[in-house]
Amino acid sequence: IYFRQITMNRKSIFRVVAFVLAGYFAFRTIVMGAYFLDEGRWGGSLMFLSNWNLLINFIIASCALYREYDPKFNSHNLLLPASMGINIIVVILYWVLRAMGAFGDGTEDGWDMFDHLRNLYVHLGTTVILFMEAIFFNKIFGNLKQEYGGYMVIFISYIIWLEAFVAPNNDEPCGSVSCGFPYLFINDLSVTGRIIFYFGVWMLGNFAWTFSYYLYQYKERNWVAGE
Repeated sequence: IYFRQITMNRKSIFRVVAFVLAGYFAFRTIVMGAYFLDEGRWGGSLMFLSNWNLLINFIIASCALYREYDPKFNSHNLLLPASMGINIIVVILYWVLRAMGAFGDGTEDGWDMFDHLRNLYVHLGTTVILFMEAIFFNKIFGNLKQEYGGYMVIFISYIIWLEAFVAPNNDEPCGSVSCGFPYLFINDLSVTGRIIFYFGVWMLGNFAWTFSYYLYQYKERNWVAGE
């Protein structure tokens, strides 16, 4: 009983910390960013997939913390596997494209230490925390069809958001082909090029979702369940 109580306390502390971090950085990045960094740009901070991901992770952290009050609450379990795939997409795409210089020169000019810490949290830290919550403290991948469907809804919704709303309503940044896409390199792609890029990202997401599934199954076989 004593060991069980210690485990529960650690889980509660973890969820409080996860909620505070997600809420703080979501406010600074999405809300404050919309008023200062992305002021006047249609779509604000939610132009970026990383901020969609951050918002989803904040919703999950909120649900997980509420579950400490009501252990029977599990409405977010369907969202967890979907978000795992999106999280890996964000991490891999960001760091690979950053290394390739696809975001343009000078994007980090004037950044202070907090800006670098925020960037590290948004593009890595929040994903690590989300995976810890999903794998160790939840029962997931019980309905693969619905859970994969949730991932596809998020993925397709973001593409529609970019193509039908963000790009047509923004005049910058501009590339060699088009204007308005929040990621500079996408403005250098033709329609065909963008379709190929989206397909590649979808395949990456499928790999990420499958990896998440097998990682969870490995945990189930080799670790004591957290709840």
